[in-house]
Amino acid sequence: MAFEGISPIRFDSISNVTSARGPKDPEIGSRCSYGNGDYLYVFNAGNSQASPGQLMTVTGTTGYSATVSTTTMIDHVIGVVYHSTLTTGTYGWVLTAGYGPAKAPANSGIAAGQLLTPGGDGVVAVKSISTDAPGATIGKCVVATASAGVATAFYKIF
Repeated sequence: MAFEGISPIRFDSISNVTSARGPKDPEIGSRCSYGNGDYLYVFNAGNSQASPGQLMTVTGTTGYSATVSTTTMIDHVIGVVYHSTLTTGTYGWVLTAGYGPAKAPANSGIAAGQLLTPGGDGVVAVKSISTDAPGATIGKCVVATASAGVATAFYKIF
């Protein structure tokens, strides 16, 4: 049977960032699939910009308002910034599933094959499978990086 639903039409690019939503822009919380990735439209309500490879979490104030500045190892991540930096007070798409960048912490690199979990201030952390480390597994590194570098990971975030 053919698909008989209504799919929203996306007028902007998934790399588009805007400070003011127009009449054809999606609502925050909208989802789309593009290429090999799934994306979520969010508003950066935090006090710092979100760069590619950083994780975002819900601020809890209004719908899908998100931030990187309060992300901790036990937070619920809603997506990773993929294409363009989301400065404070801007709207844009974050990756929720598929291949994307992973920002390593300043004090350690990420090796290929390691499982990833949220780290502090939007970076990813390596999840230890030998201990009961807090935080959900959000992805797996496929291309390694050194300290403070950007790796490539496969994500599946809710």
